[in-house]
Amino acid sequence: MKIRRAEVTRGDYETFKKMHLNFRYSEVNEVEERARNAVIKSYEDYYMYADNEWIYFAVKDNNVIGYVVITAYDDLTVKLEEVYIAKEFQRKGNGKKFVKKIIEFLRECGMPIKKVEVFSATMATDNFWAECKFRSVNGSEMFEYVM
Repeated sequence: MKIRRAEVTRGDYETFKKMHLNFRYSEVNEVEERARNAVIKSYEDYYMYADNEWIYFAVKDNNVIGYVVITAYDDLTVKLEEVYIAKEFQRKGNGKKFVKKIIEFLRECGMPIKKVEVFSATMATDNFWAECKFRSVNGSEMFEYVM
């Protein structure tokens, strides 16, 4: 698996949009899913968002299978706002591989990043983040990975 930065082009917007509109928080029973309101609803939104946030694609066998939206803060912390793997590629280790690639990228990006944070919406995602070596902050929904 590789990662590549999403470009501010109509093509990358269309690729991003398909996945962004399908983003769901998985539930513990894996049958019921909890949707969320899409933040980016147009190319103009994407253009402005991509200008302020880092958007990267997960690429496997030359196909984009997921994305991450990363926000960097002045205190040398970054937050993974959304991490998504397309449904047909889930439950095959791709999410963990993608998170590993994100951490590698953040280590090598030239910024002295101290920690990576992510909000975990469900028990299922709590388990996922724990398996990715993130730890809950004081038992809360916030998980962190100390660089």
